[in-house]
Amino acid sequence: MLATADGGERTRGWLQEKLWGQRDRPQAQGSLRRELSHLREHLNAGPTPALICERQRVRLDLQQFAVDVLGSRHEAGGAGEFLEGFDLAGEEGFEDWLREQRSLLAARTPVKTAGERPVLREVSVPFAPESGFVDRPALAILPFANLTGDAANDYLCEGVSEDLIDRVSRLRWLPVISRNSSFAFASDRVDPRIIGQRLHAKYLLEGRLKPSSDGFSLAVNLSDAVSGYSMWSHRVPLPPDRSQDALDPIVAELVGVLDTQVDYAEQARARGNRQNRLEFNNLIWRGRWHLNRLTSADSEIARQLFEQALELEPDSPEALIQATYCLGWTLWARRGSEAEIGEMRRLAHRAIVADPDDGRGHMLAGIAELWLRQTARARTLFERAIALNPSLCQAHAQLGCQHNLVGEPAQAIEPLRRAQRLSPNDIHIFFIIGELALSYWMLGRWNDAIDHADQSLVRRPAYWYALVIKINALVGKGDRAAARRAYDELMTLKPDFTPKFIEWTPFIDRTWNQRLADGIAAVTGDARPASRRRQ
Repeated sequence: MLATADGGERTRGWLQEKLWGQRDRPQAQGSLRRELSHLREHLNAGPTPALICERQRVRLDLQQFAVDVLGSRHEAGGAGEFLEGFDLAGEEGFEDWLREQRSLLAARTPVKTAGERPVLREVSVPFAPESGFVDRPALAILPFANLTGDAANDYLCEGVSEDLIDRVSRLRWLPVISRNSSFAFASDRVDPRIIGQRLHAKYLLEGRLKPSSDGFSLAVNLSDAVSGYSMWSHRVPLPPDRSQDALDPIVAELVGVLDTQVDYAEQARARGNRQNRLEFNNLIWRGRWHLNRLTSADSEIARQLFEQALELEPDSPEALIQATYCLGWTLWARRGSEAEIGEMRRLAHRAIVADPDDGRGHMLAGIAELWLRQTARARTLFERAIALNPSLCQAHAQLGCQHNLVGEPAQAIEPLRRAQRLSPNDIHIFFIIGELALSYWMLGRWNDAIDHADQSLVRRPAYWYALVIKINALVGKGDRAAARRAYDELMTLKPDFTPKFIEWTPFIDRTWNQRLADGIAAVTGDARPASRRRQ
């Protein structure tokens, strides 16, 4: 497996999945460690180690070996089928890999000239983005494999694959290869890099429907089609009712995770680009990388990068959306004025005009309306964003936020929970959990509010809003000593905090602002009205 890998390198997770995929993760890790120890004893006796075992990767130094199946003078058919007779009982991952390798070797074309032995020439397809992609990160979703042994489940595999293609196409920023192209590989189990080259895709999603103890489960894997490395894998149990309505939430959650995973990968790729003159997409991705660091200095760098992108393409929906995101974060961080929020609204509407089918533009316009206390308009925009892209976790989160701000905390919990499921690793998950803490505080569920405030603070310790909610929940619970400790933590992490922070929060019923301020006052002993506690 190492000898046939690109550069002789595999990740530990990949090896564990292929060789011990039926075992629990700790058992698979232990088995891999044991076998690598045995291999090192045999291979690392010379002056230079041949087997290099790092924390996450294992590499074979191919400079020290001749790999016969990859050699230019390997005689076709001379040694039988690759790994003929070799089998690992029950390990489907190994069987899949073996089929892929045999397909790759079969793709090598024998070339024979007069008087010479046959020589193998490897068929190579150069990577070139398809027209319209430019250098955007296209995703190919391959038809899911039915491993249940029942051909009647073929419809389920095909249906889930098609639903995913449809849902990902609504992300707008991420091109997805059409069904007609990606489904051509239904029975062609080859290396992900070859599929990526042929489909002009940077990322591949594969899936397998497998029997489980209580029905069926869906195993999905996202890989980088350039390097062949597995980026993310997940197993999802399917409900007994496999109707469209029952499967829709699962598909939506998978799309939410794909959105986050590819987004993060592209930010990292752009961050590593050290060119002096950056192209448009690199400006966007580098700007997103800085924006997601959530600091004032990085947001200023992001703003400059997005401005450069807009100079290159003034009507680009992506540049307009990212510039609006950046402005919105800045306004929230420093509690911007109504005039500045109005500018955010105008920028969001430019994004909607540029691409009316991108849910993010509608969502950003909704946030601006929410901050301007135009809650009915905000709700309409959030619902439109969700209709356009049901996997847009931030739109669900903002809909929950809208319920909180109009005094409907019980109705806020469901959309906030959905947002949490759609993207559990989202960079803004602290905000979603913080809004849940607010809902529970407004409902008088003190312990739930404290627990969710703590969860939010684990993700972002300096999130002052979660600390304010925690202080108020502790006061409501009657634990003044713990509330005082939380207040001291707030002033340590946010020394510039004043009651003006709370006043800016756009509740429709301003008594909620007063209640939050009163909770702080109960700890500090300042009984003045909130309007007087500004310094």
